[in-house]
Amino acid sequence: MNRRTKTLASKPQPLNSLAHLAGNLRRTVSTRLMRDFGVRIPPALIRRVVDDAVQAAEETGFPNLFFPAVAEEKARFVYAALDHSHLEESSPDLSHAA
Repeated sequence: MNRRTKTLASKPQPLNSLAHLAGNLRRTVSTRLMRDFGVRIPPALIRRVVDDAVQAAEETGFPNLFFPAVAEEKARFVYAALDHSHLEESSPDLSHAA
């Protein structure tokens, strides 16, 4: 009656598998940013945002934890900057008015 139950714990993975997870995370975040901001931010600029976010996240010591949030924050900043410049271009110059 005293049976030992087998633990279904997974076998420890080598550290190389973490690089695979980081690559998947980068692709997932890039895809999400393209979906959320791709209409307004060009793909090349989104790639730059992702690259900058990777570098900033690596400085924290916990890059996989902070990378998604840093990437989204940078994308929102770029979106706001592009939106602001678009508003400036479309608004008439009132400096010479009356």
